[in-house]
Amino acid sequence: MKKLIFLLAMLLLFVQSASSHKFYTSMTQMQYNKSSKSVEIIMNVFWDDVEVALSKLQKKTIKVEDANFDSYLKSYLQQSFLLRNNSKQLKPFNFVGKEVKGETMSVYLEIPMPEGLNNVELTHSVLIGYFDAQTNIVNVISGNKHKTLLFKEGTTKQKISW
Repeated sequence: MKKLIFLLAMLLLFVQSASSHKFYTSMTQMQYNKSSKSVEIIMNVFWDDVEVALSKLQKKTIKVEDANFDSYLKSYLQQSFLLRNNSKQLKPFNFVGKEVKGETMSVYLEIPMPEGLNNVELTHSVLIGYFDAQTNIVNVISGNKHKTLLFKEGTTKQKISW
């Protein structure tokens, strides 16, 4: 059932056009890399929605092609995508980069996390508050363990435990 929901959400995310999409969903994959002891993250969002959010935050028009876009994006993510370890310590991410593909943008992050992903807290409020129906789906993978989390208005923090 989870695989079906995931596949349906992915299909909807990438089939709709950016200028006319009527739903607001991001898809994120978080995978624990045991050899590097880090969490590798790929966040897929509609880039035009990110432009809207960043423009409202900066109180000026921000476009994905702007020279300072990455710094605005990184600053925004530092406030809206947070991972705390089992000791409640904030684990800052490394912004690896972004890639625009059609209507979507993939954002690549990495978080050093030698303690692993058990009993951690994830806050994912990206675009929530900017779009009424915004939901963020996160697929978490650690070894042979998988978990899917749904973030939306009122549910922007969740515990990951196995």
